[in-house]
Amino acid sequence: MKIVTYNVNGLRQRVSQFGSLRKLLDSFDADIICFQETKLRRQELKSDLVMADGYESFFSCTRTSDKGRTGYSGVATFCRVKSPFSSTEVALPVAAEEGFTGLLETSGSKIMEGLEDFSKDELLKIDSEGRCVITDHGHFILFNVYGPRADSEDTVRIQFKLQFFHVLQKRWEFLLCQGRRIFVVGDLNIAPAAIDRCDAGPDFAKNEFRIWFRSMLVESGGSFFDVFRSKHPERRESYTCWPSNTGAEQFNYGTRIDHILCAGPCLHQKHDLQSYNFLTCHVNECDILIDYKRWKPGNAPSYRWKGGMSTRLEGSDHAPVYMCLGEVPEIPQHSTPSLASRYLPIIRGVQQTLVSVLMKREVAKQGKSCKFSGSLPAESNSTGDTEDCSENVDRSLNNYCDSGILQGVYCSSSNQESEGEFTKTIENCRDSANVASHSTITQGSSKHISPFPVDRARKKAKKSQLGQLSLKSFFHKRLQLQCS
Repeated sequence: MKIVTYNVNGLRQRVSQFGSLRKLLDSFDADIICFQETKLRRQELKSDLVMADGYESFFSCTRTSDKGRTGYSGVATFCRVKSPFSSTEVALPVAAEEGFTGLLETSGSKIMEGLEDFSKDELLKIDSEGRCVITDHGHFILFNVYGPRADSEDTVRIQFKLQFFHVLQKRWEFLLCQGRRIFVVGDLNIAPAAIDRCDAGPDFAKNEFRIWFRSMLVESGGSFFDVFRSKHPERRESYTCWPSNTGAEQFNYGTRIDHILCAGPCLHQKHDLQSYNFLTCHVNECDILIDYKRWKPGNAPSYRWKGGMSTRLEGSDHAPVYMCLGEVPEIPQHSTPSLASRYLPIIRGVQQTLVSVLMKREVAKQGKSCKFSGSLPAESNSTGDTEDCSENVDRSLNNYCDSGILQGVYCSSSNQESEGEFTKTIENCRDSANVASHSTITQGSSKHISPFPVDRARKKAKKSQLGQLSLKSFFHKRLQLQCS
Protein backbone atom coordinates (compact mmCIF):
# COMPACT_ATOMS: atom_id res chain seq x y z
CA MET A 1 0.00 0.00 0.00
CA LYS A 2 1.24 3.47 -0.89
CA ILE A 3 0.13 6.69 0.82
CA VAL A 4 0.98 10.15 -0.55
CA THR A 5 0.56 13.59 1.00
CA TYR A 6 0.81 16.74 -1.13
CA ASN A 7 0.09 20.42 -0.58
CA VAL A 8 -1.27 21.20 -4.06
CA ASN A 9 -1.51 24.99 -3.55
CA GLY A 10 -4.87 25.03 -5.36
CA LEU A 11 -6.46 21.81 -6.63
CA ARG A 12 -8.02 23.53 -9.64
CA GLN A 13 -4.58 24.68 -10.81
CA ARG A 14 -3.04 21.21 -10.41
CA VAL A 15 -5.90 19.56 -12.30
CA SER A 16 -5.40 22.08 -15.10
CA GLN A 17 -1.65 21.46 -15.07
CA PHE A 18 -2.06 17.68 -15.47
CA GLY A 19 -5.03 17.86 -17.86
CA SER A 20 -7.55 16.11 -15.61
CA LEU A 21 -8.06 14.98 -12.03
CA ARG A 22 -7.62 11.34 -13.05
CA LYS A 23 -4.23 12.06 -14.64
CA LEU A 24 -3.10 13.95 -11.54
CA LEU A 25 -4.11 11.08 -9.24
CA ASP A 26 -2.71 8.36 -11.49
CA SER A 27 0.66 10.12 -11.61
CA PHE A 28 1.26 9.12 -7.97
CA ASP A 29 0.36 5.44 -8.48
CA ALA A 30 -0.82 5.44 -4.86
CA ASP A 31 -3.69 3.87 -2.94
CA ILE A 32 -4.43 6.87 -0.70
CA ILE A 33 -3.64 10.44 -1.76
CA CYS A 34 -4.06 13.31 0.69
CA PHE A 35 -4.18 16.88 -0.63
CA GLN A 36 -3.90 20.07 1.40
CA GLU A 37 -4.64 23.68 0.47
CA THR A 38 -7.23 22.73 -2.14
CA LYS A 39 -8.59 26.32 -1.99
CA LEU A 40 -12.13 25.24 -2.85
CA ARG A 41 -15.37 26.45 -1.31
CA ARG A 42 -18.14 23.91 -0.90
CA GLN A 43 -20.15 25.40 -3.78
CA GLU A 44 -17.09 24.94 -6.01
CA LEU A 45 -16.96 21.16 -5.57
CA LYS A 46 -17.74 20.25 -9.17
CA SER A 47 -17.43 16.74 -10.57
CA ASP A 48 -14.29 17.49 -12.61
CA LEU A 49 -12.49 18.48 -9.40
CA VAL A 50 -13.72 15.80 -7.00
CA MET A 51 -14.74 12.73 -9.04
CA ALA A 52 -12.39 10.42 -10.96
CA ASP A 53 -12.97 6.87 -12.17
CA GLY A 54 -11.50 4.37 -9.73
CA TYR A 55 -11.29 6.81 -6.81
CA GLU A 56 -13.50 7.81 -3.88
CA SER A 57 -12.94 11.27 -2.37
CA PHE A 58 -13.62 12.99 0.95
CA PHE A 59 -13.44 16.80 1.24
CA SER A 60 -13.39 19.42 3.94
CA CYS A 61 -13.80 23.06 2.90
CA THR A 62 -13.47 26.28 4.84
CA ARG A 63 -16.70 27.40 6.50
CA THR A 64 -15.51 30.69 7.94
CA SER A 65 -16.55 34.06 6.54
CA ASP A 66 -13.53 35.86 8.01
CA LYS A 67 -11.92 38.34 5.65
CA GLY A 68 -9.22 36.75 3.52
CA ARG A 69 -10.13 33.19 4.54
CA THR A 70 -12.95 32.29 2.15
CA GLY A 71 -11.87 29.81 -0.51
CA TYR A 72 -8.82 29.25 1.67
CA SER A 73 -7.11 26.10 2.98
CA GLY A 74 -9.19 22.93 2.48
CA VAL A 75 -8.14 19.26 2.43
CA ALA A 76 -9.16 16.22 0.40
CA THR A 77 -8.44 12.50 0.66
CA PHE A 78 -8.66 10.34 -2.48
CA CYS A 79 -8.79 6.55 -2.18
CA ARG A 80 -8.08 4.28 -5.14
CA VAL A 81 -10.56 1.40 -5.14
CA LYS A 82 -11.78 -1.35 -7.45
CA SER A 83 -15.31 -1.15 -6.12
CA PRO A 84 -17.04 1.45 -3.92
CA PHE A 85 -19.45 -1.16 -2.52
CA SER A 86 -18.95 -4.54 -0.84
CA SER A 87 -15.18 -4.05 -0.94
CA THR A 88 -12.48 -5.66 1.19
CA GLU A 89 -9.82 -3.10 0.23
CA VAL A 90 -8.00 -1.29 3.03
CA ALA A 91 -7.78 1.85 0.89
CA LEU A 92 -11.58 2.26 1.01
CA PRO A 93 -12.41 3.62 4.48
CA VAL A 94 -15.08 2.05 6.66
CA ALA A 95 -15.92 5.47 8.13
CA ALA A 96 -15.05 9.10 7.43
CA GLU A 97 -15.35 12.38 9.30
CA GLU A 98 -15.02 16.02 8.27
CA GLY A 99 -13.03 17.93 10.85
CA PHE A 100 -11.87 16.46 14.16
CA THR A 101 -14.15 17.97 16.81
CA GLY A 102 -17.37 16.17 15.85
CA LEU A 103 -19.32 19.43 15.60
CA LEU A 104 -19.51 19.87 11.84
CA GLU A 105 -22.92 18.97 10.43
CA THR A 106 -21.51 16.08 8.39
CA SER A 107 -20.09 14.49 11.55
CA GLY A 108 -23.26 14.37 13.63
CA SER A 109 -22.82 17.62 15.63
CA LYS A 110 -21.64 15.89 18.79
CA ILE A 111 -18.43 16.76 20.63
CA MET A 112 -15.98 13.88 20.37
CA GLU A 113 -14.78 12.04 23.45
CA GLY A 114 -11.67 13.58 24.96
CA LEU A 115 -12.64 17.13 23.95
CA GLU A 116 -15.17 17.85 26.68
CA ASP A 117 -12.88 20.43 28.32
CA PHE A 118 -13.34 22.81 25.38
CA SER A 119 -16.36 24.99 24.72
CA LYS A 120 -18.51 24.42 21.66
CA ASP A 121 -17.61 27.85 20.27
CA GLU A 122 -13.88 27.14 20.64
CA LEU A 123 -14.18 23.83 18.83
CA LEU A 124 -16.34 25.23 16.04
CA LYS A 125 -13.83 28.00 15.40
CA ILE A 126 -10.95 25.51 15.24
CA ASP A 127 -12.85 23.27 12.83
CA SER A 128 -14.20 26.04 10.58
CA GLU A 129 -11.23 26.41 8.21
CA GLY A 130 -11.43 23.02 6.47
CA ARG A 131 -8.15 21.72 7.84
CA CYS A 132 -8.83 18.05 8.54
CA VAL A 133 -10.45 14.93 7.08
CA ILE A 134 -10.31 11.67 9.03
CA THR A 135 -10.75 8.26 7.43
CA ASP A 136 -10.87 4.93 9.27
CA HIS A 137 -9.25 2.13 7.26
CA GLY A 138 -9.81 -0.65 9.79
CA HIS A 139 -6.16 -1.28 10.61
CA PHE A 140 -5.46 2.42 11.13
CA ILE A 141 -7.10 5.84 11.31
CA LEU A 142 -5.72 8.43 8.88
CA PHE A 143 -5.68 12.16 9.71
CA ASN A 144 -5.21 14.38 6.65
CA VAL A 145 -4.19 17.70 8.21
CA TYR A 146 -3.33 21.18 6.96
CA GLY A 147 -1.75 22.96 9.92
CA PRO A 148 -2.30 26.71 10.37
CA ARG A 149 0.45 29.15 9.46
CA ALA A 150 1.23 31.91 11.94
CA ASP A 151 3.72 34.76 11.51
CA SER A 152 5.82 35.55 14.57
CA GLU A 153 4.12 38.93 15.08
CA ASP A 154 0.54 37.70 14.56
CA THR A 155 -0.53 36.87 18.12
CA VAL A 156 -4.11 35.97 17.12
CA ARG A 157 -3.02 33.31 14.63
CA ILE A 158 -0.33 32.03 16.99
CA GLN A 159 -3.01 31.42 19.61
CA PHE A 160 -5.24 29.77 17.00
CA LYS A 161 -2.40 27.47 15.91
CA LEU A 162 -1.59 26.50 19.49
CA GLN A 163 -5.20 25.64 20.23
CA PHE A 164 -5.59 23.78 16.92
CA PHE A 165 -2.75 21.37 17.68
CA HIS A 166 -3.70 21.08 21.35
CA VAL A 167 -7.22 19.90 20.49
CA LEU A 168 -5.87 17.62 17.75
CA GLN A 169 -3.44 16.07 20.22
CA LYS A 170 -6.30 15.36 22.64
CA ARG A 171 -8.14 13.49 19.89
CA TRP A 172 -5.05 11.45 19.01
CA GLU A 173 -4.38 10.54 22.63
CA PHE A 174 -7.93 9.37 23.19
CA LEU A 175 -7.85 7.12 20.11
CA LEU A 176 -4.45 5.71 21.07
CA CYS A 177 -5.85 4.85 24.50
CA GLN A 178 -8.52 2.83 22.70
CA GLY A 179 -5.77 0.79 21.04
CA ARG A 180 -6.12 2.35 17.58
CA ARG A 181 -3.22 2.93 15.20
CA ILE A 182 -2.93 6.49 13.88
CA PHE A 183 -1.34 8.01 10.79
CA VAL A 184 -1.04 11.80 10.57
CA VAL A 185 -0.14 13.14 7.13
CA GLY A 186 -0.07 16.63 5.68
CA ASP A 187 1.45 20.07 5.69
CA LEU A 188 1.75 20.80 9.41
CA ASN A 189 3.62 24.09 8.85
CA ILE A 190 6.25 23.02 11.38
CA ALA A 191 9.89 22.13 10.68
CA PRO A 192 10.79 20.04 13.74
CA ALA A 193 14.59 20.42 13.87
CA ALA A 194 17.45 22.53 12.51
CA ILE A 195 18.29 19.81 9.99
CA ASP A 196 14.85 20.41 8.45
CA ARG A 197 15.45 24.04 7.53
CA CYS A 198 18.10 25.68 5.37
CA ASP A 199 18.53 28.83 7.46
CA ALA A 200 17.95 27.61 11.02
CA GLY A 201 19.30 30.13 13.54
CA PRO A 202 20.66 29.49 17.05
CA ASP A 203 17.20 29.84 18.67
CA PHE A 204 15.44 27.74 16.06
CA ALA A 205 14.75 24.79 18.37
CA LYS A 206 13.21 27.03 21.06
CA ASN A 207 10.10 27.79 19.00
CA GLU A 208 7.01 26.62 20.91
CA PHE A 209 5.58 24.72 17.93
CA ARG A 210 8.83 22.84 17.35
CA ILE A 211 8.97 21.98 21.04
CA TRP A 212 5.41 20.65 20.83
CA PHE A 213 6.15 18.65 17.66
CA ARG A 214 9.24 17.00 19.15
CA SER A 215 7.35 16.19 22.35
CA MET A 216 4.99 14.04 20.27
CA LEU A 217 7.83 11.87 18.95
CA VAL A 218 8.99 8.56 20.42
CA GLU A 219 12.51 9.82 21.12
CA SER A 220 11.00 12.45 23.45
CA GLY A 221 8.65 10.02 25.18
CA GLY A 222 5.72 10.51 22.79
CA SER A 223 3.81 7.99 20.69
CA PHE A 224 4.60 9.06 17.11
CA PHE A 225 7.39 8.33 14.67
CA ASP A 226 8.44 10.96 12.14
CA VAL A 227 8.54 8.35 9.38
CA PHE A 228 10.80 10.22 6.95
CA ARG A 229 13.36 11.15 9.61
CA SER A 230 13.24 7.63 11.07
CA LYS A 231 14.14 6.22 7.66
CA HIS A 232 16.72 8.94 6.88
CA PRO A 233 18.10 10.15 10.24
CA GLU A 234 21.17 11.91 8.84
CA ARG A 235 19.96 13.11 5.43
CA ARG A 236 20.38 16.85 5.06
CA GLU A 237 18.85 19.33 2.61
CA SER A 238 15.73 17.19 2.25
CA TYR A 239 13.03 19.82 1.97
CA THR A 240 9.38 19.77 0.91
CA CYS A 241 8.58 23.50 0.60
CA TRP A 242 10.33 26.47 -0.99
CA PRO A 243 9.38 30.19 -0.99
CA SER A 244 7.45 31.24 -4.10
CA ASN A 245 8.95 33.47 -6.80
CA THR A 246 12.40 33.82 -5.24
CA GLY A 247 14.42 31.20 -7.08
CA ALA A 248 14.64 29.25 -3.80
CA GLU A 249 14.04 25.88 -5.45
CA GLN A 250 16.95 26.40 -7.83
CA PHE A 251 19.29 26.64 -4.82
CA ASN A 252 17.27 24.23 -2.61
CA TYR A 253 16.62 27.01 -0.10
CA GLY A 254 13.72 25.33 1.66
CA THR A 255 12.21 23.65 4.69
CA ARG A 256 10.63 20.29 5.57
CA ILE A 257 7.11 20.95 6.83
CA ASP A 258 5.17 18.16 5.06
CA HIS A 259 5.13 15.07 7.24
CA ILE A 260 3.96 11.50 7.72
CA LEU A 261 3.67 10.43 11.36
CA CYS A 262 2.56 7.03 12.65
CA ALA A 263 1.77 5.63 16.08
CA GLY A 264 0.57 2.31 17.40
CA PRO A 265 1.49 -1.37 17.47
CA CYS A 266 2.25 -3.55 14.49
CA LEU A 267 -0.29 -6.01 13.12
CA HIS A 268 1.61 -8.91 14.71
CA GLN A 269 -0.18 -8.96 18.03
CA LYS A 270 2.20 -11.07 20.14
CA HIS A 271 4.97 -8.54 20.50
CA ASP A 272 5.52 -5.57 22.79
CA LEU A 273 5.18 -2.04 21.39
CA GLN A 274 8.76 -1.10 22.20
CA SER A 275 10.46 -3.69 20.00
CA TYR A 276 7.80 -4.27 17.36
CA ASN A 277 5.83 -1.25 16.21
CA PHE A 278 4.03 -0.38 12.99
CA LEU A 279 7.01 1.54 11.63
CA THR A 280 9.56 -1.26 11.98
CA CYS A 281 7.23 -4.04 10.84
CA HIS A 282 5.19 -2.48 8.04
CA VAL A 283 6.78 0.72 6.68
CA ASN A 284 9.07 -0.28 3.83
CA GLU A 285 9.88 3.13 2.42
CA CYS A 286 9.31 6.86 2.91
CA ASP A 287 10.72 9.66 0.78
CA ILE A 288 10.11 12.98 -0.99
CA LEU A 289 8.89 12.97 -4.61
CA ILE A 290 11.31 15.55 -5.98
CA ASP A 291 10.03 15.00 -9.54
CA TYR A 292 7.09 17.23 -8.59
CA LYS A 293 9.31 20.21 -7.76
CA ARG A 294 8.63 23.21 -9.96
CA TRP A 295 12.28 23.86 -10.70
CA LYS A 296 14.20 21.36 -12.80
CA PRO A 297 17.57 21.78 -14.51
CA GLY A 298 17.02 23.66 -17.74
CA ASN A 299 13.80 25.50 -16.85
CA ALA A 300 15.32 28.22 -14.67
CA PRO A 301 15.68 31.70 -16.19
CA SER A 302 19.18 33.09 -16.65
CA TYR A 303 18.47 36.12 -14.49
CA ARG A 304 16.27 37.40 -11.67
CA TRP A 305 14.78 40.80 -11.05
CA LYS A 306 13.64 42.65 -7.92
CA GLY A 307 14.29 39.55 -5.86
CA GLY A 308 11.81 37.44 -7.83
CA MET A 309 11.79 35.04 -10.73
CA SER A 310 11.37 36.60 -14.17
CA THR A 311 9.17 33.67 -15.24
CA ARG A 312 6.55 31.92 -13.17
CA LEU A 313 7.22 28.23 -12.51
CA GLU A 314 4.24 25.92 -12.97
CA GLY A 315 3.23 23.73 -10.05
CA SER A 316 2.94 23.80 -6.28
CA ASP A 317 5.60 25.30 -4.03
CA HIS A 318 5.57 21.97 -2.15
CA ALA A 319 6.79 18.49 -3.04
CA PRO A 320 4.78 15.35 -2.16
CA VAL A 321 5.91 12.85 0.46
CA TYR A 322 5.06 9.14 0.18
CA MET A 323 5.13 6.05 2.39
CA CYS A 324 4.97 2.41 1.25
CA LEU A 325 3.50 -0.23 3.57
CA GLY A 326 3.88 -4.00 3.49
CA GLU A 327 2.02 -6.95 5.01
CA VAL A 328 -1.28 -5.13 5.42
CA PRO A 329 -4.10 -7.68 4.99
CA GLU A 330 -7.54 -6.95 3.61
CA ILE A 331 -10.46 -6.13 5.88
CA PRO A 332 -14.03 -7.51 5.82
CA GLN A 333 -16.57 -6.26 3.30
CA HIS A 334 -17.70 -2.66 3.60
CA SER A 335 -19.02 0.17 1.43
CA THR A 336 -18.13 3.81 0.82
CA PRO A 337 -18.99 6.05 3.83
CA SER A 338 -21.72 8.66 3.40
CA LEU A 339 -19.22 11.55 3.59
CA ALA A 340 -17.91 10.58 0.14
CA SER A 341 -18.20 13.14 -2.65
CA ARG A 342 -20.33 10.75 -4.71
CA TYR A 343 -23.22 11.50 -2.33
CA LEU A 344 -22.98 15.29 -2.43
CA PRO A 345 -26.13 16.82 -4.01
CA ILE A 346 -23.96 19.47 -5.67
CA ILE A 347 -22.12 16.66 -7.52
CA ARG A 348 -25.03 14.44 -8.50
CA GLY A 349 -27.68 17.15 -8.80
CA VAL A 350 -30.05 18.47 -6.15
CA GLN A 351 -32.91 16.24 -7.30
CA GLN A 352 -32.02 12.73 -6.21
CA THR A 353 -33.58 9.48 -7.37
CA LEU A 354 -35.28 7.16 -4.93
CA VAL A 355 -32.52 4.60 -5.37
CA SER A 356 -29.74 7.09 -4.54
CA VAL A 357 -31.62 8.26 -1.43
CA LEU A 358 -32.08 4.69 -0.22
CA MET A 359 -28.47 3.82 -0.96
CA LYS A 360 -27.17 6.82 0.97
CA ARG A 361 -29.54 6.02 3.85
CA GLU A 362 -28.22 2.46 4.00
CA VAL A 363 -24.59 3.61 3.95
CA ALA A 364 -25.33 6.19 6.66
CA LYS A 365 -26.96 3.46 8.75
CA GLN A 366 -23.82 1.36 8.38
CA GLY A 367 -21.66 4.37 9.19
CA LYS A 368 -23.36 4.86 12.55
CA SER A 369 -22.25 1.42 13.67
CA CYS A 370 -18.64 1.90 12.58
CA LYS A 371 -18.01 5.44 13.85
CA PHE A 372 -14.41 5.67 14.96
CA SER A 373 -14.78 8.11 17.84
CA GLY A 374 -12.93 7.46 21.05
CA SER A 375 -15.92 5.60 22.46
CA LEU A 376 -15.07 2.55 20.38
CA PRO A 377 -13.51 -0.44 22.14
CA ALA A 378 -9.84 -1.07 21.66
CA GLU A 379 -8.76 -3.23 18.77
CA SER A 380 -8.49 -6.74 20.09
CA ASN A 381 -6.15 -9.56 19.21
CA SER A 382 -8.92 -11.45 17.47
CA THR A 383 -7.50 -10.53 14.08
CA GLY A 384 -5.20 -13.48 14.48
CA ASP A 385 -1.78 -13.60 16.12
CA THR A 386 1.51 -13.99 14.32
CA GLU A 387 4.31 -15.78 16.14
CA ASP A 388 7.14 -13.91 14.44
CA CYS A 389 7.20 -10.40 12.96
CA SER A 390 9.35 -11.68 10.11
CA GLU A 391 6.61 -14.02 8.95
CA ASN A 392 4.00 -12.94 6.45
CA VAL A 393 0.73 -11.70 7.86
CA ASP A 394 -2.07 -14.02 6.79
CA ARG A 395 -5.38 -12.93 8.21
CA SER A 396 -8.80 -12.34 6.79
CA LEU A 397 -10.02 -10.42 9.89
CA ASN A 398 -13.11 -12.60 9.97
CA ASN A 399 -13.05 -12.36 13.74
CA TYR A 400 -12.87 -8.55 13.72
CA CYS A 401 -16.39 -8.43 15.14
CA ASP A 402 -15.14 -9.62 18.53
CA SER A 403 -13.46 -6.24 19.03
CA GLY A 404 -16.57 -4.31 18.13
CA ILE A 405 -14.57 -1.82 16.09
CA LEU A 406 -16.08 -2.56 12.75
CA GLN A 407 -19.25 -4.14 14.04
CA GLY A 408 -22.43 -3.42 12.18
CA VAL A 409 -20.86 -3.27 8.75
CA TYR A 410 -19.02 -6.58 8.90
CA CYS A 411 -20.69 -8.73 11.50
CA SER A 412 -23.28 -10.35 9.29
CA SER A 413 -22.29 -13.89 8.38
CA SER A 414 -24.56 -13.65 5.37
CA ASN A 415 -23.25 -10.36 4.05
CA GLN A 416 -23.87 -11.20 0.42
CA GLU A 417 -27.34 -12.39 1.33
CA SER A 418 -28.24 -9.13 3.05
CA GLU A 419 -26.75 -7.19 0.17
CA GLY A 420 -29.04 -9.09 -2.18
CA GLU A 421 -32.02 -8.27 0.02
CA PHE A 422 -31.06 -4.61 -0.05
CA THR A 423 -30.90 -4.71 -3.85
CA LYS A 424 -34.34 -6.31 -3.90
CA THR A 425 -35.63 -3.61 -1.56
CA ILE A 426 -34.42 -0.94 -3.95
CA GLU A 427 -36.02 -2.71 -6.89
CA ASN A 428 -39.31 -3.09 -4.99
CA CYS A 429 -39.27 0.56 -3.96
CA ARG A 430 -38.56 1.57 -7.52
CA ASP A 431 -41.48 -0.53 -8.79
CA SER A 432 -43.75 0.80 -6.03
CA ALA A 433 -42.82 4.37 -6.89
CA ASN A 434 -43.63 3.79 -10.55
CA VAL A 435 -46.94 2.10 -9.68
CA ALA A 436 -47.88 4.87 -7.25
CA SER A 437 -47.02 7.52 -9.80
CA HIS A 438 -49.05 5.77 -12.46
CA SER A 439 -51.97 5.29 -10.03
CA THR A 440 -52.04 8.96 -9.13
CA ILE A 441 -52.06 10.00 -12.77
CA THR A 442 -54.87 7.51 -13.52
CA GLN A 443 -57.03 8.78 -10.66
CA GLY A 444 -56.47 12.36 -11.73
CA SER A 445 -57.53 11.65 -15.29
CA SER A 446 -60.69 9.80 -14.24
CA LYS A 447 -62.06 12.97 -12.66
CA HIS A 448 -61.77 14.85 -15.96
CA ILE A 449 -63.06 12.48 -18.66
CA SER A 450 -62.36 14.01 -22.03
CA PRO A 451 -64.97 13.71 -24.80
CA PHE A 452 -62.12 13.70 -27.31
CA PRO A 453 -59.42 11.06 -27.80
CA VAL A 454 -56.02 11.93 -26.35
CA ASP A 455 -53.52 13.07 -28.96
CA ARG A 456 -51.05 10.14 -28.98
CA ALA A 457 -48.65 12.00 -31.25
CA ARG A 458 -48.04 14.64 -28.59
CA LYS A 459 -44.45 14.66 -27.28
CA LYS A 460 -44.09 12.62 -24.11
CA ALA A 461 -43.01 14.30 -20.92
CA LYS A 462 -39.31 13.86 -20.24
CA LYS A 463 -38.35 11.55 -17.47
CA SER A 464 -35.14 11.54 -15.53
CA GLN A 465 -33.24 8.40 -14.64
CA LEU A 466 -35.19 5.43 -13.24
CA GLY A 467 -38.52 6.87 -14.39
CA GLN A 468 -38.65 9.76 -11.94
CA LEU A 469 -40.29 12.86 -13.49
CA SER A 470 -38.36 16.09 -13.48
CA LEU A 471 -40.15 19.09 -11.98
CA LYS A 472 -40.77 20.65 -15.41
CA SER A 473 -42.08 17.38 -16.83
CA PHE A 474 -44.28 16.80 -13.79
CA PHE A 475 -46.12 20.12 -14.09
CA HIS A 476 -46.30 19.81 -17.89
CA LYS A 477 -47.93 16.40 -17.62
CA ARG A 478 -50.27 17.58 -14.88
CA LEU A 479 -51.43 20.46 -17.10
CA GLN A 480 -52.09 18.00 -19.93
CA LEU A 481 -54.26 15.85 -17.68
CA GLN A 482 -56.31 18.78 -16.42
CA CYS A 483 -56.86 20.07 -19.96
CA SER A 484 -57.95 16.65 -21.13
